[in-house]
Amino acid sequence: MHILLTIIVFIAILSVLVLAHEFGHYYFARKAGVRVDEFGFGLPPRLWSKKIGETLYSINLFPIGGFVRLFGESPSEPGALKNARSYASKTLRQRFLIVSAGVCINILLAVFLLFVGFLVGIKPLLIDQQDILTAIQDGQLQIKTGYMIKEVKSGSLAESVGIKPDDLLVEVNSRGVITQELLTQSVQRGKDLGLSLKLRRGDSLIQLNIPKQKFDDKGLGIGLYESFMVPRIIVQSVDPQSEVSKAGIKSGDILLAIDNIPVYSSDDYQSLLTQKAVKITYERQFKQYEVTATFPQRRSVVVGDVVFGSGAEKSDLKKGDVILQVEHQDAVLPEQAVDLLNVTKATGKPAQLLLERAGKTLTLYLSPGADGTFGVRLAPIINQNLGMVLEASVLPTTMVELRPVRYGFFKSLGMAFTETYRLGKATLGMFGDLVVDLFTTFSVPDGVSGPVGIAQMTGVFLTEGLLSLLRFMALLSLSLGILNLLPFPGLDGGRLLFIIIEAVLGRPVNQKFEQAVHSIGAICLILIIFAVTFKDIARLF
Repeated sequence: MHILLTIIVFIAILSVLVLAHEFGHYYFARKAGVRVDEFGFGLPPRLWSKKIGETLYSINLFPIGGFVRLFGESPSEPGALKNARSYASKTLRQRFLIVSAGVCINILLAVFLLFVGFLVGIKPLLIDQQDILTAIQDGQLQIKTGYMIKEVKSGSLAESVGIKPDDLLVEVNSRGVITQELLTQSVQRGKDLGLSLKLRRGDSLIQLNIPKQKFDDKGLGIGLYESFMVPRIIVQSVDPQSEVSKAGIKSGDILLAIDNIPVYSSDDYQSLLTQKAVKITYERQFKQYEVTATFPQRRSVVVGDVVFGSGAEKSDLKKGDVILQVEHQDAVLPEQAVDLLNVTKATGKPAQLLLERAGKTLTLYLSPGADGTFGVRLAPIINQNLGMVLEASVLPTTMVELRPVRYGFFKSLGMAFTETYRLGKATLGMFGDLVVDLFTTFSVPDGVSGPVGIAQMTGVFLTEGLLSLLRFMALLSLSLGILNLLPFPGLDGGRLLFIIIEAVLGRPVNQKFEQAVHSIGAICLILIIFAVTFKDIARLF
């Protein structure tokens, strides 16, 4: 039943988007006075038709999309160039509007659908890694490190050995689960070697050993939540005498946050350690822990340079001095030191500095020069030894829940245009990758889907509800518009290119040459669709 409903919804969505595209051509053709010979729903052969005025409206056998047939689209049609009602007789501007109208309608439809979505509340659009990190920080995206099992098929091997939904895969064959490809390979080899699994279920770790005799061609029978790779900081080693070791952090732990602020890079880690005592959130075998670690006095601000004749030089401040305190307050970042100096300057008194120079501690008093500046450049000291050796890595992360966002009228309208622009750029980049990969490595990049893949995604969004389907429809409409705008033969963009060339040359391009180019482009498009569809089908199995 779900498959049938998915097919119906997929056909309905695609038909609406293509008909909206063709309506753009139809409307502007009529507005320019071009005779529209046929407006068809679906693709031939024709099942039913009725002529209303001068236009034949038809319903065709294959209910995917539609088409508009204009009189004089080919200048070789009898009387096309001389007849004022033909497309070929129209001005460059009129033909440009007619050809580009379909693309504009699709883009405007995407903007409208996103506007409605943001107005009533839809899930945020995650295009790149920065979107994911922002959604995590804003609390819109709930995640779990690792791969989480979403579904255990009834009667499957997984069900028989006790695997349950929401179990986290900790280890497969005594190795960490780094990629889904490695997981798939390990399961496939289970028929020959058996399979060892370690799972996290709540606070418990569960070890399962599945002998090879239990495997059949149906595999394990599990489905995973959607996942992505997130940058993480992993503890490689810990000094046994360090404060972090005393707090309980061990080699292999994953640092998640400092004082509840997520850390994804060494820069995040360094910038957040601004206090002597900090709360560190970390993860060990996919279970979270929190500890408070007290660090020794940090030395974070160094004098990078001293201006000749400045107040800093007169105060005997030297390049390489490490500033520990300004006016008895810790200065752990250059910005903090500058703020403290400016506050003191406002009082008209010299600022007391506690420094370290050549291993010795000393006190100096810094006053601004005649120009009102201190004449010193401060810089941060990075990569301090706090008792840990850290490694920057990326780890698989499960998307447990993506919460919807909702805005007011004007904010929703602005967000709709902003997201349309961002998605358009991403679509262009993806199509560029597709063309490059097809003609260099003869492969289809991940993330690119054809009709089969789109139909499969329709089923996924259908289960999530009407708003998810609305967002998906907006993405498809935009993709249809952007791809049609590309200056590729056989697409609207290719036809626009020839109109532009005609405007530059001051005369039409040879029609036989143009038709040949569009025919070759159409063949290339069919081959690209075939390649993408083949990968979609292979992915299903």
